Amino acid sequence: MTSSSTGPLVIAVAGLKGGIAKTTTSIHIAGVLAEAGQRVLLADGDRIRTSTAWARGGHLPFTVAAVTALARARDYDAVILDTEGGPGNTELLEFARTADLTLLPTSPDINGLDGAAQTAEVLKGGQIPLDRYVALLTMVRPGGMKVIQARKGLQRLGVPVMDASVRLSEAFRDAANAAVLVKDVKSDIAAKCWRDYREVTDEALKRVLAGRA
Repeated sequence: MTSSSTGPLVIAVAGLKGGIAKTTTSIHIAGVLAEAGQRVLLADGDRIRTSTAWARGGHLPFTVAAVTALARARDYDAVILDTEGGPGNTELLEFARTADLTLLPTSPDINGLDGAAQTAEVLKGGQIPLDRYVALLTMVRPGGMKVIQARKGLQRLGVPVMDASVRLSEAFRDAANAAVLVKDVKSDIAAKCWRDYREVTDEALKRVLAGRA
């Protein structure tokens, strides 16, 4: 997807709880889009600037900058907003209204699911359309029942959930420590982790296209 008369693609990644792979998701969606030839800006809005630290090695194929760089958003095909961890309701709604799609990463446990449900409730109360936000299950143990139960639980609460999910793996920590994308970590599991985010990005783009139609 490239920029159009409506401006660049904008995906926000947000959550009221920490430890949900928010920055990992932001980095890797930006990486998948950059691999596809897009000019990508990752706007780091988090207080601890984890995305910025990840980019310091100079190995990421996209631009990482503070949210003030959004003034130059039209220079890019896609903008990923790595939002502040645990944002206030006003800030959360501001990001969501800016974005074509807001992703809500969540681990498949009670704390993660509760955080996603609370975040979705804020978005719903702020009249963000249901097709403009979606939960993404992260840190999933492949083949386990927990992800199925988590997906059903969110759906019962009226929270839309992605079909794609992201596995739990030390490869993501290895990638962060080396300041690279997980695809650049040399292991079979790292390749599977990268494939997870390619599937997430493909599904996100389909949702955006459906919303823009």
